[in-house]
Amino acid sequence: MRCQSGGPPEVVAGAVYDPSRDELFGARRGAGAWCQRGDGARAPLAASPNALRDAVVYAGAPPTARALDPSLRGIAAVAPKARTMRLLGSAAIMLAYTAAGRGAADFECALAAWDPAAGALLVAEAGGLVTDAAGAPYGPLTRQIVAAGPGCHAELLATLDAVGGARLDD
Repeated sequence: MRCQSGGPPEVVAGAVYDPSRDELFGARRGAGAWCQRGDGARAPLAASPNALRDAVVYAGAPPTARALDPSLRGIAAVAPKARTMRLLGSAAIMLAYTAAGRGAADFECALAAWDPAAGALLVAEAGGLVTDAAGAPYGPLTRQIVAAGPGCHAELLATLDAVGGARLDD
């Protein structure tokens, strides 16, 4: 993470390791994102261009009672509009898969700072969009996140906003 004089902090490099597939995802701000398999082969990442109707959408498994209702509202609103939904239990892995185009989007409403930091950079460097629940750009202090390829971010954000599906209930 880097803090520029007078500016907000920003994530400048990150990595996510998926032990189940022996894959290392990495990104450096301004230099793109990549995935390296266990055999050493490395490939650049590209976020999915799919529209929401054709999208695999990942969602967070709520860690607290306060996050449960908005998460379930979001899932209920998005599921009929998406191809399918997946809850994998790891924000880092779901964001890495979104960056790799294996899924088109991920949303979660109660993250700690370390959960999305590397994955958000992966998605951004792979050509996706990463915002908070209100559509403001992601930053290291963002706790409610909507990350998606350019083909479905706007519709996903609007769908979640309509039901408060990516914001914690007050």
